[in-house]
Amino acid sequence: MTDPKSSLNDLLARAREGALASADKNASALLLEICAATSALIAEQDDIRKEAFRDGIRGAAKVIRNRQAAPGSALSELFTGENSNPDLFAEELNGIADNLTVTVADLRKLRQKINSAPDGSDDIDDDIRRVYYSVMNERNPTSADVLPPGSPSRSLDVATFVIEKILRKGWWTLGNSGVDADDKPVGKVGISPSESSKPQTAATTPLTLLSALVLALIENSKSR
Repeated sequence: MTDPKSSLNDLLARAREGALASADKNASALLLEICAATSALIAEQDDIRKEAFRDGIRGAAKVIRNRQAAPGSALSELFTGENSNPDLFAEELNGIADNLTVTVADLRKLRQKINSAPDGSDDIDDDIRRVYYSVMNERNPTSADVLPPGSPSRSLDVATFVIEKILRKGWWTLGNSGVDADDKPVGKVGISPSESSKPQTAATTPLTLLSALVLALIENSKSR
């Protein structure tokens, strides 16, 4: 399915080209003015949507903190599991909502952190959550995209949840580097079905998958 926003941007680009090539200066000026106004509206809608997502995260944090989630609801299921900590989860969500910007430099630092870690850590988890919400914020996120509690760097289930949500049309694999069961795990992640991937390894399987994911995001940012 064609992305409506991409189609509109393509149409605006064609309109600008037509305006610049037109011999009618009045028509050209009017067309360029319409393009500028439309681009401004698109940017404004993006800002509104992103702020709405931040508000949604904050709202989820408030519901969780006040124990107001209805039994059986998605939010209720997020923090009723074993070893869950609603207050910590709410605090994490609030902190993430205030800063959803992640740069390529941030991703490179995170990858180094993951590759050198002997095991998962809260510090890596915080960075992964920020990366996750940064990616979700660029889309049309819903409450289903709220990351469940748990440690992405320690839990393979949470790590794969993060990866599969981010990838959408991509792929991932996980294995080991040889026949010995003690060999380090090896993971690959591709943003698109046709994209190749360099094998990555780290101390644990969750860290290996996260390292491969971060590398794929770095490579994808270079191609933009």
